[in-house]
Amino acid sequence: MTANELDTPYYVFYANEFIDNYRDLENSMKAVYPNYQIAYSFKTNYTPAVCSLVKNLGGYAEVVSDMEYVLALKIGFTPNHIVYNGPGKGDMLKHCILNGGLLNIDNLREFERICAIASANPGRQLKFGIRVNFDIGNDLHSRFGLSSEKNGDFTYVLNAIKNIQNLSLKGLHFHISRARGLDAWKRRIDGILQLVGDNNLDNLEYIDLGSGMYGKLDSELQDQFGETPSFGDYAKVVAGEMAAFYSGRASKPMLITEPGTTVISKYFHVFMRVLDIKVIRGKSFALLDGSFHNVGEVCSLKKIPIRIKRHKSGKFYENLDFVGYTCLEQDIIYSGFDGELSVGDVVEICNVGGYSIVDKPPFIHPDIPIYMDLNGHTTCIKREQSLNDIFAPYSFDPVEV
Repeated sequence: MTANELDTPYYVFYANEFIDNYRDLENSMKAVYPNYQIAYSFKTNYTPAVCSLVKNLGGYAEVVSDMEYVLALKIGFTPNHIVYNGPGKGDMLKHCILNGGLLNIDNLREFERICAIASANPGRQLKFGIRVNFDIGNDLHSRFGLSSEKNGDFTYVLNAIKNIQNLSLKGLHFHISRARGLDAWKRRIDGILQLVGDNNLDNLEYIDLGSGMYGKLDSELQDQFGETPSFGDYAKVVAGEMAAFYSGRASKPMLITEPGTTVISKYFHVFMRVLDIKVIRGKSFALLDGSFHNVGEVCSLKKIPIRIKRHKSGKFYENLDFVGYTCLEQDIIYSGFDGELSVGDVVEICNVGGYSIVDKPPFIHPDIPIYMDLNGHTTCIKREQSLNDIFAPYSFDPVEV
């Protein structure tokens, strides 16, 4: 079975290219700071085949909910290879901390919860991490983590655990959005290392800097972003600062990053067929059998790379918009296409691996299948969703009036 033999719409995951990219990031960091670890962001794309591949590559799971935590266990990650982040952890918080997971608390309510767990388990030595919050100058007043300002929540927790014999701090975590540049990453690592030095945190087991690196980009996207750092550039700044700070020290904590889009986006493509082409008041529209939900937010932010697989000779169009099947005016997948097109052509839309799979609602149509291309073989890793899949949780009991 090949991609050309499949019925649209569908995704293809190019696993070999994903593996090469994953290893490139890992090797770039380890060349500068050997004690480096990737923790793959489940929320970005929790397709089990992808997560299983990460596990087999030696990666950790980074999760932000009980659902994702249980999924990681089901796939085979052990708790000590699961980073549990997020502001709304459920009951699995207890499982995580009691089984050696990398639990990073986000707020004082979570600290109270782990204190209660420690009190109920006096014979167990428990460890946890803290997500810290400080300004890196990117004009975002983040709501996540504990404030590291003097006498803030971070200081409160450091003082409180001095009186809890079986609870200790083993990690610091920092993540912030809208900060992919090298300067922002330098401010991340510098801020964390300053907290380590100022608070004499000499026994940390890990420092986790979250996610948000640029990944490898198709030329069409690269032109829109301009010059972006390579994995080697990030390694010089982030791993380089770690290596310098811990030079000569016996204890060198693990450096963790949590890539999602960085490692996965480029390696998922979605294929949709042209159902109709029409012109309204001089504007051309091509209707596809998928929707912007299948592509993700990226299509509203950038002109994503597309490829046309022609069904037959077509007409040349200028400034054509590819639109989806929904009844929403905002369902625009690609604007401003100039080229030949006909009904029946297949549009290959690239760079859709980040958030499109997990963020797709069951709106109007069931979700579409996913195929994996690995070592020249194409296999189905998620079947097409059915009506029964969507409506199984609902009650169909007659409603009496």
